[in-house]
Amino acid sequence: MPRAAIIGAGPIGLEAGLAAGEHGFDVRVYERAPTVGGHVRRWGHVSLFTPWDMNVSPRMAVALGDCAPTGAHLPTGAQLVDELLEPVAQTQSLLGRVQTSTTVVHVAREGLLKNEEVASPERARRPFRLLVAGPDGEQRLEQADIVIDATGTYGNPNRLGGGGIDAVNERAFEARITRFLVPARQFAGTRVLLTGSGHSAQTAARDLAEIAATAPGTRVLWSLRHQPDGFGSLPGDPLPERAALNQTAQRLAAGASSAVTVLAGGAIDALHAGPGDRIRVTFSNADAPRVDVDHVLALNGGQPDASLYRQLQVHECYASLGPMNLAAALAGVAGGDCLAQAPHGPGSLRNPEPGFFILGAKSYGRNSNFLLRIGWQQVDDVFGALT
Repeated sequence: MPRAAIIGAGPIGLEAGLAAGEHGFDVRVYERAPTVGGHVRRWGHVSLFTPWDMNVSPRMAVALGDCAPTGAHLPTGAQLVDELLEPVAQTQSLLGRVQTSTTVVHVAREGLLKNEEVASPERARRPFRLLVAGPDGEQRLEQADIVIDATGTYGNPNRLGGGGIDAVNERAFEARITRFLVPARQFAGTRVLLTGSGHSAQTAARDLAEIAATAPGTRVLWSLRHQPDGFGSLPGDPLPERAALNQTAQRLAAGASSAVTVLAGGAIDALHAGPGDRIRVTFSNADAPRVDVDHVLALNGGQPDASLYRQLQVHECYASLGPMNLAAALAGVAGGDCLAQAPHGPGSLRNPEPGFFILGAKSYGRNSNFLLRIGWQQVDDVFGALT
């Protein structure tokens, strides 16, 4: 029986696990977090813009039967894990095959280096070699015939500094930088530097402004690399909650809350120790040359972590860091609403490394327009081509 290794037990990883079982593979799904959907758990308090009917794949609906969530309710991230991902992981085809608190450290080809057997059928004849670390940290080696990387980008957040690199001393202040969307109440009464302009940053700005209304001393300095221009709003947005968030962000940027100050057009240069145990943050070309804050909430998006497959022959886009074939296809349809995205077929998912596929949000690289139904189709394309 061929062996399939799925890395990441989020929505696309579990979908791939179900498909692998359907197609006769001996499947293992590896998840670094203690539970499935580890990345989703990080923003579990936030509601999605899309309803259950857009978040449950046909394959998951069949696997769960009458227990599958349905309807127009907008689930939170926690509900998505508790009511969908956890039950899927407990279905008969995946029970005992999902290994949580387990990290795939590296993937390679048995007996071959990255630069050996280039474009040769010999690579396809060798199994994949996986270095895996279990819950206790002890490492072991495992093999697979196909490997799917569905680890996403959320776990590899972008850095604070201009040009995408670290700001000076950024790592020295790591304990006071939060890089994920967490409940805003933990910042009540403090002075926070918020960075980023996407939906996560917009959500944080909205929630912090609400906290400030009842928690004196709460101040938000919202750093934007560019002057805000609609925050990605779309005419006639079909997702009401997304439209409402965009409108709130625009109002806050225009001065609707005295607790929120926008610092636009600058890059963070450095972090230093400031007065009163605060962090002094210096900018270049910004509305303010420096600010003193208690905490930094860095919500600048994420990017693919290629260290996992550095020893494989993966053709990466030099701009997006996604697989080159898919990146080239996406370049022709850049911008617009994620709901308008269409799948690009199995050819866009192939790498020079036979049997290795990057699916889900990670396949889009730095492009943030990924949609769950695209991932479901990617899974179908891969297993349809394999079998």
